[in-house]
Amino acid sequence: KVDSEGRPIIFQPNSTRDCMMSKFKKREFKDITVGYNKPPRWNDQVGAFVLNFNGRVTMASVKNFQLITHEDQEAILLQFGRVAKDEFTMDFQYPVTPFQAFAITLSSFDSKIACD
Repeated sequence: KVDSEGRPIIFQPNSTRDCMMSKFKKREFKDITVGYNKPPRWNDQVGAFVLNFNGRVTMASVKNFQLITHEDQEAILLQFGRVAKDEFTMDFQYPVTPFQAFAITLSSFDSKIACD
């Protein structure tokens, strides 16, 4: 996040009780952005749950996902999905950085490696 002058807010806890995980557990989200998987919606035509990738993702996959916040569930911070057998696409926007987007999408392969 940024302050009123557009400078990045530095998150630097002074103790373990101020760490990011502690703030998350206490639901203190003032200086952090929490992303959630956007839940898919049922599509009668397809007979399945789907997400709208606006043409950017062309193949169904358990690896496909979109991240949103509770504050704005229509703004997609990050989306990732399959476009060919061994090809994927990734789109992201502020406040997600390129490094964070790459790390998040890369981590999606770890838990789903044998699913496709």
